Amino acid sequence: MAVYRGEGDVGTFGTGPFSSDGALDFLDELTERPPQQRAEALRQMLGYVLANRDLLWREYFPDEVVAAAALVAATLPGGEHLQHRLTQVSDEPDPVILPEPVPDLATSALEALHFVAGPGGPWHQGWTTEADQAEAQQTINDLTAILQAAHS
Repeated sequence: MAVYRGEGDVGTFGTGPFSSDGALDFLDELTERPPQQRAEALRQMLGYVLANRDLLWREYFPDEVVAAAALVAATLPGGEHLQHRLTQVSDEPDPVILPEPVPDLATSALEALHFVAGPGGPWHQGWTTEADQAEAQQTINDLTAILQAAHS
């Protein structure tokens, strides 16, 4: 875990997609929904982010967007390690957040990910060590590769 400093926030965050309090809260909210409603909730969240970019830091945070993109990636080929990571961070006995693949969300997940974690994006600001910066960038590179493969 690392200390992340950004836009008035100081907290403990990890460089993985499910390694922050915000990401875990987002997962908890999603698991409260019936499984068949979760993909639609993700669709709405990603659409909201893309339509309301100016509300970043007020209505949503970069770690939530990264977690949402990772949930989509977890259902796609190459995202199996993300499913494993979900089992590690979940309090639920059956942590599979999405009951089936959602390749139709890959495009919006990729666009939202680029918005918060593209070069110089808010996800990358505030990491206090070079090692954390590199790990955070690797997280984004991995998610981008999975989402791009489904997008093409």
